[in-house]
Amino acid sequence: MSAIPSELAFGRGPSSPDGGRTRLSTPALVYLVVIALAAGAAAIPVMGRLQHEQQTVRLWLTFILLATATALAQVLLVKTPRNQSYHATMVFLLPAVLLLPPELVVLVAIAQHIPAWLKNRTAWYIESFNICNHILASLAAWGSAVLVMRGDGLVANADLRFALAGCAASLVLVGLNHALLAPMLMLARGHSIKDSGLFSFHGLSTELVLSALGVVLATFWNLNPWLIPFAIAPVLLIHRSLSVPQLEAEARVDPKTGLFNARHFGVALAEEIARAHRFDRPFALIMADLDLLRDINNSYGHLAGDAVLKGIAEVFRMQLRHYDVPARFGGEEFSILLPETDTEEALEIAERIRAAVAARAFDVETSSQPIRATISLGVATFPRDGTDSNELIHQADLAVYRAKLQGRNRVLDASSEPLAVPVDRKPQLVVVPEAGDHTLPLPPAVEAIPPEERRHPRPHVVHGPSFLQLSRPLAAVVSLVTAIGIGVGAFGLAFGSSQHFFALLALVVLVGLGEALALEVDDGSISVSAVGALAGAALFGPRAALPLAVTTAAVHWSARRYPGHYVLFNIGSLCLASLAAAGVFAIGFEGTLGEFVTVAAGLAAGLTYFAVNTGLTSLAMAMEGHQRWWSAWHERFAWLAPHWVVYGFVGGVMAIAYHAAGLYALAVFAVPLLLMRKTQEAYLRHTQKSAHKLREAAETIQNKNVSLERANKLLKERSTAAMESLSATVDARDAYTAGHSRRVQQLALAIGRELNLSQAELDLLGHAALFHDIGKLAVPDAILLKPAVLTEEEWTLMQRHSDEGARIIDRLGFLNDAVPAIRHHHERFDGTGYPDGLKGEEIPLGARIIHVADALDSMLTTRIYRAARPALEAMDELKRAAGTQFCPRCVGALESVLPPEILTDETARLELLAVAAS
Repeated sequence: MSAIPSELAFGRGPSSPDGGRTRLSTPALVYLVVIALAAGAAAIPVMGRLQHEQQTVRLWLTFILLATATALAQVLLVKTPRNQSYHATMVFLLPAVLLLPPELVVLVAIAQHIPAWLKNRTAWYIESFNICNHILASLAAWGSAVLVMRGDGLVANADLRFALAGCAASLVLVGLNHALLAPMLMLARGHSIKDSGLFSFHGLSTELVLSALGVVLATFWNLNPWLIPFAIAPVLLIHRSLSVPQLEAEARVDPKTGLFNARHFGVALAEEIARAHRFDRPFALIMADLDLLRDINNSYGHLAGDAVLKGIAEVFRMQLRHYDVPARFGGEEFSILLPETDTEEALEIAERIRAAVAARAFDVETSSQPIRATISLGVATFPRDGTDSNELIHQADLAVYRAKLQGRNRVLDASSEPLAVPVDRKPQLVVVPEAGDHTLPLPPAVEAIPPEERRHPRPHVVHGPSFLQLSRPLAAVVSLVTAIGIGVGAFGLAFGSSQHFFALLALVVLVGLGEALALEVDDGSISVSAVGALAGAALFGPRAALPLAVTTAAVHWSARRYPGHYVLFNIGSLCLASLAAAGVFAIGFEGTLGEFVTVAAGLAAGLTYFAVNTGLTSLAMAMEGHQRWWSAWHERFAWLAPHWVVYGFVGGVMAIAYHAAGLYALAVFAVPLLLMRKTQEAYLRHTQKSAHKLREAAETIQNKNVSLERANKLLKERSTAAMESLSATVDARDAYTAGHSRRVQQLALAIGRELNLSQAELDLLGHAALFHDIGKLAVPDAILLKPAVLTEEEWTLMQRHSDEGARIIDRLGFLNDAVPAIRHHHERFDGTGYPDGLKGEEIPLGARIIHVADALDSMLTTRIYRAARPALEAMDELKRAAGTQFCPRCVGALESVLPPEILTDETARLELLAVAAS
């Protein structure tokens, strides 16, 4: 409530290992129910006075000012590192107890927590307990003050009685508040009374000072309200002083992880070294380094890296003792000070931390699956590894480096061993054939990684356009809707005929709760607050439009924090929609037939409310997205029309029930609305669960496909590598043909590029040229290396090499399209070649290209049966045989790609071979 932990977010205890929030224990939940029942029993009887007693304008003004000030003080709280809250609400809550009747005191206790809940969205049981606690304490304080004020027989002086009443109210308010809170702290968080500080001298004395200011404030209000600012001024100073512990904590704490920062760790380490020297006691120092944080950042983004750092900090808090000092040393490096700890115990603690980090799954928004991380730790102890801070940190750091060099994810003790890093690292050996060109090792296979899924929170579909910068037409629409809606709503509030202010307040609360309990879905939210808005239009006419619109927009903003113009547009459009619905409801009248007409009008009112609200929203969205208004409305909102018709019907029935049963009707209808919300939640969870299963199945299939694709790619690469090795083996059988296949490949690709082949065709051509002679594996060396002329039988066997090569490559499967070029690369253009005697364009283009490239390289290199020919002579031979042996188009392309000067020199043969092999 003020400067001691009179409120505690007991639902925010240490997180469970899976990262979930700790639930309220069963004993604490039972205690909460007891307190809620007691608060209800105390508040319900006095709340009935609102309907029967007329309050003065001054009293309502007092209530509004004190409720607003109390709520503001509650929002401007200060939190400590122990998750305790400090604020100055006592200064305004105590005057409410002294100046207001009990029914308004209850409303102040409720209103005090609503803005803070809208801002922080704490768990329902936290705010429920705080509200019930303050209701009981405030009513008890009000009762004690009334008893003292009525004791004029004991104390005749009225001013003295007022002062004594203030003292009594302060003691009861503080005492009962803390007495009710102490069991909850013990049951929910395990805090004893001493640990909580509820009844410490510091806390109670500060409470009494704030209570005294509250009494002064109440006195000034009765005597001279213009003196109130002078009473509030000390509150600002007190609030600032309450922030000092938080500021001190922020100076010691790393904001990203919540651990201590390096500066505080240095101070703590120096103090521990001095203590260890003075008392001759040991302590240990752990340096820890997150493994491969850069890879996490590169794969999932820096926000994922931050999430992992926060998760590791949570592991530290769970695994360490309360007197240990964990800190973020810098970047991905952490340091932990372990007082009164020897080497063996420090290693045990470090191993426990390492295992916990390795076992933890870190949920990040940019990955569909939790990611894993590991940590390497080094341990140094005093005085074994050092006697000052620099030496200890250095030794622990060296241990971390050794842990990383040994494979990461391990714990090592500091020692004097040198880092086992070789000075000179020799490159890996590459196998080179004894005869033949050096073959470069294959590059590593490129992994087929699925597209990275980056999940970003999607804005929920709400009653307004999602834009950051407004064009002039859109700004004009937003301004017009805002001005007209709020202006007409304010006029209706001021001059409306309804006088049921408390019923309107109850309906505002109902609508706010309905909107606060909206169910979030991927593309929007589902809320039953529209029923309350339509009921307000039926019950209170234009007077309800602005309060309900402001409530809905404020709660909506509290959950999503949209820009200000967005909120204003929502208020304006909701006001216009409510006023339109109120106009439709106005046709109802008294009597049985009138009730029937009211219910029937509810159907039309729901449709009217829907049409006005979604129509204005669609107009803004259409202007923002440069699309047709009808398309935007039909795509986003048309399917909701039947729901709003039903909402209008329920709103009309609620209005009739209110006229018959009063406020109890609203309470009765709140139950089915909550059941409707519960049903929607159950259906939504079931749908989300089914969608999650489908998504998991799709991801599993995708992962399998990726694995198959990766294995297929790897198989292709390995098969291609094997074929390249076999091709090199064929070339290596004859010292004169070493590197022949690789040169033919380069020449063929040059011709193919000159003929404007596509990249896919060039890839196939390259494989076919590289493997064109692989069929010679089936040819014996006696024939292949024979220096004399082959016999007819030997020549027939030699001609089979193209057919055998095609058969070998065909078995690979993925190079089927290269088989024709390999099989027919010895066909002649005039049809006299082998193996099938194809002619002209019947010969595959790839085979014709390889034939030309193969012939040129054969003529330029020395063979066992003849010497190499000059480049110019070889080119002339190709041109003479163009049209008979060779394809004229391929010969012309080859002549185009060869530089003219390379054909005019006897040494050009060697240069051309170098060009072909490059």
